[in-house]
Amino acid sequence: MEMPPLSIEAKRLLVLKTIIHDPAAADLRLSLFVSAARSFRYDSCLQPFPPDFTQNNEKCIDLLCQVLDTVPSVVDLPAELNTLDEKTIGLLHWILCRQARPALRNVPKAQFDEVLSKCPCYAKYAMPNHIFEVLYRENNANERAFQDHASAFRTRHAFHGSRLFNFHSILHYGLQQHLNKVSLFGEGIYLSAELQVSQMFSPNGSGWNKSSLGTHLACIALCEYVDNPNYVKSQEETPALAADGRTPATGTSDGASIMTASLSGNGSIPERYILVKNNELVQVRYLILYGTTKDNNTTAVPGGPQSTADALYALPARQPSYQMRHPPSRFIQWIANNKGFVLIGGYVGLLLIVGFINSRNAHFVKEMFLRKLNHVYNAVLGYCGKE
Repeated sequence: MEMPPLSIEAKRLLVLKTIIHDPAAADLRLSLFVSAARSFRYDSCLQPFPPDFTQNNEKCIDLLCQVLDTVPSVVDLPAELNTLDEKTIGLLHWILCRQARPALRNVPKAQFDEVLSKCPCYAKYAMPNHIFEVLYRENNANERAFQDHASAFRTRHAFHGSRLFNFHSILHYGLQQHLNKVSLFGEGIYLSAELQVSQMFSPNGSGWNKSSLGTHLACIALCEYVDNPNYVKSQEETPALAADGRTPATGTSDGASIMTASLSGNGSIPERYILVKNNELVQVRYLILYGTTKDNNTTAVPGGPQSTADALYALPARQPSYQMRHPPSRFIQWIANNKGFVLIGGYVGLLLIVGFINSRNAHFVKEMFLRKLNHVYNAVLGYCGKE
């Protein structure tokens, strides 16, 4: 039996409760959604898609982006909810309430070391600005399948890097090996025991221009995987012992050899890399976030005035001054996300121009142009001479 549709006032109340419960988590969920919606790959990465913005099985992405532009910052949302129209409230309710599973929990900075210690790193890495825990229901199908596998094998933690616009679907559907474009060592889900390695696959991406987490974000997943040797390929690393016989301390060793391990070319899995060939063996447990603001090119500094969610989301505070005045157009975003294709296209265009210049047709056109120019030159000089 279907539940009766909620009134707009009921949706407003649910949205307000969600924001007050964890404003940073609501901000992240909106940022991931906006990043996917404004990506040129929205058709594949904006999954699930809000059903109110489909018509005749066509996605009304332009209308969706127009409605997103009317959403105020999370800081200002509680005060401005009553001024938003039904379409905007419906979208906010769908993003923050109906798609609230798995849940997100903002991890206090005092617990960052505890979270990162789940996967000790040898290479140095920058401390993230935010960490969010991903919480699943016990009856979640993916979680049940994972726990069934975990009952027979031990579990470990590793990092996974991807572009920002992919994390909306990753959060709801998990990591899927058939969507992985990297297959250097075979098909599967690629993980790394080094945070710095995963950062190479998670460049800063355009998020939500009204987010207090940062207008541009880099997101890395800290995953738990079942170490089933039938589906997991990895190389047991043996780090060099220190003078006192202990392994190097976490986050203090030189990671140059780890960063270049994949360039060895021997076809084997490098140390600190993990390849998982079964989707059910991997679950995202945490989202590690690095936030920057392009307007003033600053990054939140741990311990600074914007280092905690409480400071970011005090409701009486004014909206941050770093809000972008004009969000980049989709064409600019496409160029930013496809620099390789743009460079290749420019190179091909340059070759075509050079080829045309060296062709007989170009020589003929040049000769005609020079004749015309000479004719005009003589005509002008002759006219001046007569005067």
